[in-house]
Amino acid sequence: MARKAQSALKSWEYPKKSGIHIREILNATSGNRFGASYLVTVPARITGKLRRRKQFADRADAEEWADKTFLGYRKQGEDFFVVTDEERREVAANLPFLRQHGISLGEAVRFAVKHLRPEGRSKTVQQVIEELVASKGQRCERGDLRERSYRDFRHRAEKFALAFKGRIASEVTAEEIKTWLNGRKVGPRSNKNYLAVIGEVFKFAAQKRYVALSPLDELTDIDRKELCGGGADTKEPSILTPAQAEHLLNAALERPELGLLGAVTLALFCGLRTEELKRLEWEQVHLSETPPIVTIGAKIAKKRRIRHVEIPANALRWLSLVTNRKGPVARNDHFNDYQKRFKKLLIAANFTRWESNAMRHSFGSYHYALHGNPLETSRLLGHKASDQVLFDHYRALATKKQAEEYFAITPPAGSGKIVECA
Repeated sequence: MARKAQSALKSWEYPKKSGIHIREILNATSGNRFGASYLVTVPARITGKLRRRKQFADRADAEEWADKTFLGYRKQGEDFFVVTDEERREVAANLPFLRQHGISLGEAVRFAVKHLRPEGRSKTVQQVIEELVASKGQRCERGDLRERSYRDFRHRAEKFALAFKGRIASEVTAEEIKTWLNGRKVGPRSNKNYLAVIGEVFKFAAQKRYVALSPLDELTDIDRKELCGGGADTKEPSILTPAQAEHLLNAALERPELGLLGAVTLALFCGLRTEELKRLEWEQVHLSETPPIVTIGAKIAKKRRIRHVEIPANALRWLSLVTNRKGPVARNDHFNDYQKRFKKLLIAANFTRWESNAMRHSFGSYHYALHGNPLETSRLLGHKASDQVLFDHYRALATKKQAEEYFAITPPAGSGKIVECA
């Protein structure tokens, strides 16, 4: 009986002359039969590889699949069998969307490969940062990058790397970065500094083709305002009154061992930054020229914005009291040498509170109030050609009368022999 049942099973070629065969087979479990199914066999001469088999419960389904398979083979040859049925369904489902936007399948594929699977996609955030920090370290050793800038970048970048430890750089999203910054609960200025560092990290990664695009490109203007505030700082900078400036100068004069009279004078009356003062040599302070000037060269100036700043007459009188005008203007023998001595000066001058850049902000405010020339004040401060920063910070902080009083501060009588410098 078993032989008769087997011989009754059908086998046929479908479609005709296709080489594809369908065979009826009995379904059985533990010797019990429960109907038939249909096995479709596609020969190797059609697939170009191994023969392909697929089983169906219904004859109509088997023949339909055999028909589609042979039709696909006739249209595409062996390439038809490279794509699975699931992949064909996915292509069919997405093609209308691509056509709607005028994008070909090839364009979509190339774009996806470039942006979703860039070269070096296995690089972690830590690895990218280590590579960039090493490069900056070499620049610092050559003198192309200031040590303070290098340390600041490394400090912030390593904090970011620790927060995203083990993460692939190309998989980090803007939303994750925003969440991390918000979670740190620091001020807008700190967020702005971290965004600058993170932006540099991903710019480097994009140039090295570790990522296709920086995730920060996805941050909207609203996102940035939430993190960094609305453009210019809303808080007015702190400036010294003329009386406070005079008190600080007198304290520096009375404490010559601190070696800060020259630095304080140039900060108050020429607007030099603290980091510029630390690198300035007396040979760059030209007291005998007409007019006297201090030169802030490329190796000193922030972002290499070189400038010459005229030294006002009252500042000349203070500078003439500096007994040793050789070597550095502001000694900075080790990392926080200058800061330690300046703190001692503030104690001597009875300052209980001190705002960062108070001397530089004082110069900018009083110079602008005295001369009313925003472009010139911006140039002396080393700002960009635009005077927007100056307007945002200094234009309403001082009156002309206060400015006249400020630039009239001179050493007290009997403070020592004042040397004529010009």
